[in-house]
Amino acid sequence: MNTVAVFLFAVCALLAVCSAKRHVFICERSSGPITCAAGQKMNVLNAYYGRTHGNSICKSSLTSNQNCKASGSEAKIKTACHNQQSCSLIANNGVFGDPCVGTYKYIEMEFDCVNA
Repeated sequence: MNTVAVFLFAVCALLAVCSAKRHVFICERSSGPITCAAGQKMNVLNAYYGRTHGNSICKSSLTSNQNCKASGSEAKIKTACHNQQSCSLIANNGVFGDPCVGTYKYIEMEFDCVNA
């Protein structure tokens, strides 16, 4: 590793300013743990339950509505995960409501892990 790379790595490790954004998708009727490394916590940048992508995410034939987000879903996801080292989310209509009946939905969360 050259001197510049070592310096940047040290700055990133010290300040947590170079953390990479991560995307997590949890398909409808599924759940999943989301975790940052020990000593880090999640900074939730964006999150929702619904569908805004075509069939490439959570493959299904039921993807005609791609402009669908459950009202209040970002707040619920942030309550569960923001500033936590780990959390578990369940993607279902019982938790978030059904913002687009007949469309197969998912949770999408964009976050980064920062030093606690």
